Amino acid sequence: MRGNTDCNIVVDLMPLSLDCLTSEESEQLIQEHLRTCKKCKRYRENLVLERQERERNEQENDRKIFRALKRWRYELIGLLLGVLFVMAFVVMLVFIRFTGVGSDEGYSVKEHYELPEDYGKQDYQGISGLALFPDSEKMTGRIEEFYYDCKGQKLYQEYQIYLQCIYDKEAYEQEKQRLFNITDQKTGRQPGYSEEETSLPCVYAMLYDEGYEYALLSDQECMIIYIYLQGLNRRELAFREEYLPKDYGQRGDFFETEREAFCIYDK
Repeated sequence: MRGNTDCNIVVDLMPLSLDCLTSEESEQLIQEHLRTCKKCKRYRENLVLERQERERNEQENDRKIFRALKRWRYELIGLLLGVLFVMAFVVMLVFIRFTGVGSDEGYSVKEHYELPEDYGKQDYQGISGLALFPDSEKMTGRIEEFYYDCKGQKLYQEYQIYLQCIYDKEAYEQEKQRLFNITDQKTGRQPGYSEEETSLPCVYAMLYDEGYEYALLSDQECMIIYIYLQGLNRRELAFREEYLPKDYGQRGDFFETEREAFCIYDK
């Protein structure tokens, strides 16, 4: 009876022993018993194996729960992004519907001229000083073409101004000298000159994201083409595309350029 009693006590104490919760005397009793009792020793080994298997299962379950939570997190983020995208799209549609952006009806500022005799009548309020454009009251050349278009909101407008003039030889040389000698009163800067920027040699006062102001020179025809573009998509041009700077909006947008900004005006 004594042997069975010892085995029962050891079996009861075994879980506590594996958890290191037994007293020193109890642990000594267990170890002495295991040296002589193969049955209890086998029981302990099986108990250890069961515990290891249970721990592995618990770890695997924890990993499954973690993966599920991670997947659920990504799905929730994707859902939220989708909802935000739909909301932004709806807001954009409502904005376009009630403001009319994208159509002429949506512009609070509109001004348009196409006749040569209209040059000088425009109420220009853009960001350029238009220093390159000749004074309409001191014009020495003959206006062949004139196009002026302004549209936008009160705070910012899109401009497309195109003026093509033919001069006699003497007046042409004088106008060229005027262009080369322009000096902005605020900054003291003068226009640049390039024979590679456009299809014709050009004098330029602005070449950067917000605006392009330049004059194309044709010595052979004694012709000067004055151009100013502000916020304009190249797909909306009213003149030949070859008159644009070579890298102006390669994918259609006016601001896509890697050039170093150039502007003679106060900035």
